[in-house]
Amino acid sequence: MKRKNTLSKITVLILSVVISTISGRAAEYDFIPNSLLTRDHIYEYTFSDTVKAARIISLMRKHRLAPEHVLDIAEGDLLFNNGRYNAALPFYKSALVSDSVRNNDTEYMEQLHRLISCYDCLHDEVSKTDCVERLLEKARACGDKAMQSVALFNMGKMAYYQEDKEKGYRLIDEAVALMEDARYKYKYDNLRYDYNTLFIMQQRDGRYEDALHTLELLEKVVMASTEEEPGISELNGKELKTLYANRAVLFSRLGRTSEADKAYRQWKEAATSYTKDDYLIAPYLSDRHMYGEVIRIYSDRESFLRTNNDTVNYHMKTVKRSQGQAYEAMHDYTSSSRCFKELAILTDSLKVREQQSAALELATAYESYKLKEEASEQAARVKLRNAWLTGCGLILLVLLALFVRIAQYARVIRQKNGAMVNTIQELMAYRDQLYKLQEEQEVRNNLHKAEEGVAPAGNEREETCRQGVEDDGSRATETRSSSNKETEENCLLFQQLNRIVTSQMLFTQQNLLRDELIKYIGVDKNRFARILQQNGQENMTNYLNNKRMEYAMEVLKKHPTYNIATVAKMCGTSVSTLNRTFKNKYMMTPSDFKGSLQNIDNQL
Repeated sequence: MKRKNTLSKITVLILSVVISTISGRAAEYDFIPNSLLTRDHIYEYTFSDTVKAARIISLMRKHRLAPEHVLDIAEGDLLFNNGRYNAALPFYKSALVSDSVRNNDTEYMEQLHRLISCYDCLHDEVSKTDCVERLLEKARACGDKAMQSVALFNMGKMAYYQEDKEKGYRLIDEAVALMEDARYKYKYDNLRYDYNTLFIMQQRDGRYEDALHTLELLEKVVMASTEEEPGISELNGKELKTLYANRAVLFSRLGRTSEADKAYRQWKEAATSYTKDDYLIAPYLSDRHMYGEVIRIYSDRESFLRTNNDTVNYHMKTVKRSQGQAYEAMHDYTSSSRCFKELAILTDSLKVREQQSAALELATAYESYKLKEEASEQAARVKLRNAWLTGCGLILLVLLALFVRIAQYARVIRQKNGAMVNTIQELMAYRDQLYKLQEEQEVRNNLHKAEEGVAPAGNEREETCRQGVEDDGSRATETRSSSNKETEENCLLFQQLNRIVTSQMLFTQQNLLRDELIKYIGVDKNRFARILQQNGQENMTNYLNNKRMEYAMEVLKKHPTYNIATVAKMCGTSVSTLNRTFKNKYMMTPSDFKGSLQNIDNQL
């Protein structure tokens, strides 16, 4: 009984401490001094105390301490800098349409710049393109080199990721030259971003020498010092670690191992407290086969994203893909399969979120206007509420109709894919039956020859080549043309080659050479090409890819849990080649084929 009372007292004490702590924290935000109610203090607390920054904005709205468009921009910046891009959009849009911004060319262009950055993070290329075009038109009319640079850079970035890389590089080079020649408060900040982005593109394309030059330019930029922006001596740990990470990866890809290792050591020594961007060192670690470190870094990255309640985004896709590849390199296929499965689920979730982006934006906009309603008079609040309720109703109706159309389209696609899968499986069954009949015919022919006292001709002279042609075992007549003889022999040789390639699974060798196949049938290169063409194959690559796609289909049927990367590796090809070739041959992707098989199984 005494022990029970003691425990009760301890519990009450703990609860009292917790409640007092929470109450004190709440009181702190309720009684913010007037001296902190400024725009500068909003940005001061943007990263260190987001809640306080938001409370300052709320109090400034309540007491009308700044124009509405100024507070909209500040709140949008607060949300954007904390990765809440959808929530930032309504505030940026509201500021853009205000008279104070529309009538000031500089502020108008700066606000377009904010919207471009927001749409870029949301991967909304349509809206981004519209803002970029508006910014470029206004910047050229005003003769503003800095804003022209921003617009051209984003045009180049869009062209690059739309696979027009040469145009992308050309526009980016033009944008960088304009920014270097501009008089702009955030000149060096923009140049750091430009060079970092260009560096990533060049590294992605294997243009390592160009990337090295860009890295040198980047270092010069961050070392520059102006009245507006700090130099390298004042850079925080983030920028230093980014430089060292990029340097380590680049030198590793150039084969300059000692320099890469030195940069890695510098990276480890620099500002160890900052870990948000540690994933940038991962390619170096992979090159050095330090897969355990890769997994650890991306696990920390995942924890960071989860801490910020941001788990459905393209950053998390990179995390799961990199973890899966690292586990696969360590031969931990169970963990690798789990990561790739989570990647597939995440990809589907992102697609759904993109389809619902309009609804999310609407909900966020409604929430933002509720904050403004608190500072408005009752009549204005009622009018605004009624307008938004009407708008919500209309948009929800549109969204409902859109979702119905999407569902109908998805159902039709599933039905078509299911029918296609059934057809493919029937054709594959006919193929297997044909192979079996050919083998049985070969056995019968050999037995027939043995009964007649004639030795079997062997694999290189198989009996049947074309449907409807019978061979009585005798030699061809002297009147048969040499071309017809070669055609028939080529057919027999192809059957021999196909049997060997199939039985030994030679097609799974990624770097299989033509000479290795030729040796099995003993012909020259020219005749080898004719053999393939006469038997319905364009070339050796086409023939091997057909075999690989047939094998891929068998693997997907037998092992439905395997991810596409694993299937591609088993078939001796890359994921991109597998997706492209499979779709060209069967008119659907491997993922669609897997899904259709699962739907068929569920129906059964």
